[in-house]
Amino acid sequence: MTGAFLILLLPMLILFYLVWRLWNIKRQLREAVKRIEEIRAENRNQRIRFPEMYLPISELGGSLNRLLDDFNRNHEKLKLLEREHKNMIAHISHDLRTPLTSMLGYIELIQQDQTVGEKERQRYLQIVASKGNSLDLFIREFFELSKLETSDVPFDLSRINISEKIQEVIVTFYQQFQAVHMTPCFQFPSPPVYVWGNAQAIERMFNNLFSNILKYGTDGRTFGVSVWEEDKWVRIDVWDCGRGIPNKDLPYVFERLYRGDTRSKSGSTEGNGLGLAIVKSLAEKQKGSVEVNSIPNEKTCFSVRLQKAL
Repeated sequence: MTGAFLILLLPMLILFYLVWRLWNIKRQLREAVKRIEEIRAENRNQRIRFPEMYLPISELGGSLNRLLDDFNRNHEKLKLLEREHKNMIAHISHDLRTPLTSMLGYIELIQQDQTVGEKERQRYLQIVASKGNSLDLFIREFFELSKLETSDVPFDLSRINISEKIQEVIVTFYQQFQAVHMTPCFQFPSPPVYVWGNAQAIERMFNNLFSNILKYGTDGRTFGVSVWEEDKWVRIDVWDCGRGIPNKDLPYVFERLYRGDTRSKSGSTEGNGLGLAIVKSLAEKQKGSVEVNSIPNEKTCFSVRLQKAL
């Protein structure tokens, strides 16, 4: 009798255990749904906790928590992009409106003030032309940077003699450096060093870096270029001894439209905040990098790294 009872009892116990297990799983899943709704509505920092009595459910909880972490990171990135977008619109609006307002003011003055002499009129026209050229440069550089940042098409890279290419760029700036009495200091290796790069991109990068020296580094009266080999990389240092970059601005100098607090020699606001952002984008398009170190009024150095070509 006892044996028969146990035979009947065992299936009932198994059934009871399975029902209890199923009920417990459903309870945990309902709790997870409730917690997800709370997280969605109120607090994204909460996490889902499951008892470790059933491995697949625990794994589900881990996956949901990782998904929440990814969602939070993406949400923060989205908020950052929205802020950057608003700041960019504000900067662009200012950079377009300011020169346009000035240009229209001078044009109106020329048109309406009959007492303006020919010499003064020509000076006003030169100011209008200068501001128009600056505006044209800003628009072209902005669209160039936008194209670089949105294009997924890789650059065509070839084997380039980096010393020779940099010297070609320096020649085009010779008269400008002479005009501000700057002394050059060059260190080019012998024999020549080759990199994998795009000739036009390299030319544009160093055009921007030398233009940067002419805007902000002329006080130091000295500038230089050094080329170094570093394992699989070639490092090109472009430096000057001018006013430099404050520590608080260093982390942001490669961000588009960032201009810090520095003023140019003429008293106007420095550059359009796009030149160094273009340098960074071009370096990365060539699978390289760029960084900056600065001790104000001593030495400011931009270091470009490109892949060495053997």
